[in-house]
Amino acid sequence: MDIKRQIVVPEKSKMTVVQYKKFLTDAFCVLKGMSNYFAPDEDINSLELAHLMPEVDETVIAIYLGINDATCNKGLVSPFLVRHGHNNVFVFDPQLYSGGKDVPSGTVDAKLILNGFEPPNRSWQSSWTYVMIQDPARSFESLWREKGYIDMILAKFEDFTVMSDLRDSKICIFIDPAAFEHPVNKARPYLKSARDRGQKMACEFAIPSKLAGETDGLEPVVPDKGEKLYVARTDFAPCAHCWSNLHSDNKTYAAVNENSAVPLDLVVAKPPVSKKFAKGLIPPKGSADMTTDWFYRGTEIVRMPLLEGLFKG
Repeated sequence: MDIKRQIVVPEKSKMTVVQYKKFLTDAFCVLKGMSNYFAPDEDINSLELAHLMPEVDETVIAIYLGINDATCNKGLVSPFLVRHGHNNVFVFDPQLYSGGKDVPSGTVDAKLILNGFEPPNRSWQSSWTYVMIQDPARSFESLWREKGYIDMILAKFEDFTVMSDLRDSKICIFIDPAAFEHPVNKARPYLKSARDRGQKMACEFAIPSKLAGETDGLEPVVPDKGEKLYVARTDFAPCAHCWSNLHSDNKTYAAVNENSAVPLDLVVAKPPVSKKFAKGLIPPKGSADMTTDWFYRGTEIVRMPLLEGLFKG
């Protein structure tokens, strides 16, 4: 398979160009065997390649991005998906809150805790102050009433579907236990068996030594082919999750499909954009990952892809 784009090995990575190409080829073969990825004219060059923590080989990830607008659809292949969640971002007038330590109480400047933070598009000024809730006692309603509030960039909820058979590739998803209080997950009876498998099998999955503590406090779930797991909390707080596809019995990588969209309840509830800033402001589209992603090891994460796929993700 001819990879037409140049791979530049990132700083701190021990992987070679040959190893990156091998992983990308293996991921392509996994996804190509499933009917919901790749049109006949698409090839390996439709995949996005990233390495979230270059010093940890297992955090390399291949993404087939099918659509990235009001909803988002992705096919994901990664030996180990690092712990993260999706956090609503609140935007403030820098003349009232200048950023850094000068932010509304109970929040943190997103630029300080996330490597490579970016506003959702060019109409959102980089000089504005972007914050995430840090204190669980701080509600988004209270931030909407705060002086200097401009707008809110909503984080998407995700629905995972495991696409691979357990006999070929076992994957353990570690997730915030609060996810199982969400009505969507409560309505999925098969999750009881998946959670039982997680409790029994979690110790069989490897965690890279440099990621010690990555799964602490999260519940292990081992879904079978076709089973879904909703990555969301009822309070709209970030739902931390990660996964390990590192199992001694695995014959190949697992594929996970991700559907994501902004929760309608928050779309309806949030106030209009401040009139002072509304003119020319283009609403966020797509997954807005570079804005709303929250990572457990945020300052160590490299989110810019080594290779971009069909759509900017």
